[in-house]
Amino acid sequence: MVSKKTTNVKKVVNSEPGKNANLLNPRKEPSQKRSISRVQRILDVVAELLEKNGIEAITTNMIAVEASIPIGSLYQYFPNKHAVLNAVGQRHLERINSMLSEIFQSDFRGKSWEDLIDLVIDSFANFYLTEPGFAPLWSSMKQDPELAEIDRENNLKISENVSMILSQFNVELAENRIISKIIVEVTDSILNLWIREQKDKEFSDKIIIELKIILKSYLTRYFPGGQNHLDSDPSF
Repeated sequence: MVSKKTTNVKKVVNSEPGKNANLLNPRKEPSQKRSISRVQRILDVVAELLEKNGIEAITTNMIAVEASIPIGSLYQYFPNKHAVLNAVGQRHLERINSMLSEIFQSDFRGKSWEDLIDLVIDSFANFYLTEPGFAPLWSSMKQDPELAEIDRENNLKISENVSMILSQFNVELAENRIISKIIVEVTDSILNLWIREQKDKEFSDKIIIELKIILKSYLTRYFPGGQNHLDSDPSF
């Protein structure tokens, strides 16, 4: 059974040891209410800048100006632009985990795993559209060498949460992990395509439909029959 307990999000760091890893971490974690609010304000500003200007145009000076803080105050918390982007990505991941946790706790009695696929994909699609800064940041991570490892690690964390959903089925743990990873990577890739095609709503809507078909067709090998209902106990 999947635990109701929310998965803790561990800090994602660059897997390379030494200097590169440190450059992606905050210089210090805020502890007082005022400093916590200031850091959240910085992250809010960066999310807005991502939506307006894209990742390449953002600079630390721009962040400081938009947040109405001295550049020195920004550097108290973040050593560079990529460290701030990493922190924004961490906040996105925490919110995704919260979204998935809410799905875990839904009552799915009498519903099939296909219903669960529909809900997860619709939830992710809504998150991609409504979470400030998410789409421009995550679509750029794969092309940015400084952020590519963060993207990989964060997708791994999300796949662990998806694995929690799938673990209620009688699938071996090793297979479960592979299946979850493939689901996340395929979904991530196709949702990035979906974001790029938003100007054509009819076409973009069809992309979501096709994504669901792809995942359901893939998972039919492991959960055949289309009537494989979730456990009657709603407390995953």
